[in-house]
Amino acid sequence: MRIYLEEKIGNPDLFTGRKKEITHFLNWINGIKQKSSKSTAILSRRKTGKSALLQRLYNLTFERNEGLVPFYFEIQETDQWIVSFSESFFLTFIYQYIAFKTRKPIYILGVPKSFNRAIEIAKAEKLDYLVDIIADVQTKQQTEQVDLLWDIVRDAPRTVAAYHDERVVQFVDEFQFINRFIFWDKHKKNRADNLAGSYLHTAEYRNAPMLISGSWVGWLMSDLISMLPGRFKPYYMEDIPQNEAIEMIYRYSLLVGVPVTEETAYLMANITEGSPFYISSLFHSMYSDKDFTTEEGVLKTLEFETLYRAGEIRGTWLEYINSAFPRINEQYAKDIVLYLSKHRDRFVPRRELKEALGLDMPDYQLDKKMDALLLSDIIEEERFQYRGVQDNIFDKVFRGRYGHDIDQFVTEGARNEYKALFEALKEKYKSLSGERNRYKGAFAEFMVIQRLRLEAHQDQALYHSIFYNLPSNFEFVLYQTVLPYHTFPLHEPQFQIDVFARAKPSQVSLIGEVKHRQAKFSLKEAQEFQKKATELIRLEQVEQAILFVFSSAGFHGNTLDFLQENGIAWSDDAHWLESSVVLPA
Repeated sequence: MRIYLEEKIGNPDLFTGRKKEITHFLNWINGIKQKSSKSTAILSRRKTGKSALLQRLYNLTFERNEGLVPFYFEIQETDQWIVSFSESFFLTFIYQYIAFKTRKPIYILGVPKSFNRAIEIAKAEKLDYLVDIIADVQTKQQTEQVDLLWDIVRDAPRTVAAYHDERVVQFVDEFQFINRFIFWDKHKKNRADNLAGSYLHTAEYRNAPMLISGSWVGWLMSDLISMLPGRFKPYYMEDIPQNEAIEMIYRYSLLVGVPVTEETAYLMANITEGSPFYISSLFHSMYSDKDFTTEEGVLKTLEFETLYRAGEIRGTWLEYINSAFPRINEQYAKDIVLYLSKHRDRFVPRRELKEALGLDMPDYQLDKKMDALLLSDIIEEERFQYRGVQDNIFDKVFRGRYGHDIDQFVTEGARNEYKALFEALKEKYKSLSGERNRYKGAFAEFMVIQRLRLEAHQDQALYHSIFYNLPSNFEFVLYQTVLPYHTFPLHEPQFQIDVFARAKPSQVSLIGEVKHRQAKFSLKEAQEFQKKATELIRLEQVEQAILFVFSSAGFHGNTLDFLQENGIAWSDDAHWLESSVVLPA
């Protein structure tokens, strides 16, 4: 897939998982064509991948080019005059609209944005129907007709879409900031603290519905309930499932260049509880002795990230904590969160909190304190009962900052608790049967990919010797990418390929199937693999490719006959899996 809007994640190949969310929202986007999709709000804490998801949905929609125009806008966490904000919002939409209509991505980011330039481009690209609305907004902006300006700009996506009976999907990131960082006056004294309410009717239109996100879940939910009741369907984005967490860890290991083992990958996936932010933070940690090939190395990096000042995980959670404590008595807040964190396996009623902590106050005062903690996403609530965040890492961060014996907890307590968690996870891993085979298969794919990335092109003789049925003139090359391949979301039928080593057009790519199990590779599996690989070649327009299969348990005789006849290479050589560590080049 081509990238049209630059994604914050950096290397697009780092985007992993979120299969459930991608499928759900692509179906939601398809519904816009029939005007059946309702505006929706994605809710989850900071750095859980909301922006990455919105930006990937933008690029997928742009790529599919099915007449549905994507528009992405992020509300910045900085004070802005509404006139300047309106200009930025409008011109971002207009340039993205022109980019989609002309199929020229340069208009998204590659040119300076101004009203006059937008008019010139619209005329040059024969999109003259845009000229009047651009000129109208420019006039309102220059004369500072604030109310009229915002009304026109806010509705621009749907009004432009209506001109040719088109559809627009609006991705608005960090929507909760609209009430907190926009001001009615240029001196930024009069905050537009009810600006979200102006979307009350705009959000209802089905020809340009909105998919908004909010990192401060409490803030955004408060705004939606009080100012936009019934206008947005909430979608709670959870952490990724374990199989996607494992895939993410292997992919980060490949692309960031930090080796892992089969066991440490399992430990990391479980200790992080499938949080993309935690996984990313571990791989990008500033800890100087980072080593994920041993349990001790993972443990030390995790301690650094959660207990020490330079840890990104610690810093992010403290942002949430620091947003709440200034609004209420810090001592009460600290004691409440510590108590709920300690008992986070259950919901705690107000009466218990007051008795256990000696809180001498009426319920309405306690409710105000609890609401402040809820708005800052550091506790959870259900029917006026409360519990700590369901996250063992947050628990360590908070106690490491506010515990009764901070020094002892940082140097001894947290380490012992992490070790106990690791031991429990290792025992669980040993007890796995069929599920463990899946992990072994994933690790085998990871090892094959590593060797094709880093070794094969440097040792032609060795890698020719461990393959059968390779053409005599075939050469391993330094591939552009070597990764698992998943079909485009909603492609029918859905399939994945274990290894796609993409070469330059003048070179030969490799497409591979990897099996690491006790059963031999069957004829039916070989036929199914060939069918999937043929479709991959068509979808990705691969000019030259060799198919291969690695099966650690070997092959049935009729399978080898099929592979031989169809020019598919094979290998069962243990060299692929000899070492649990392949150091990055």
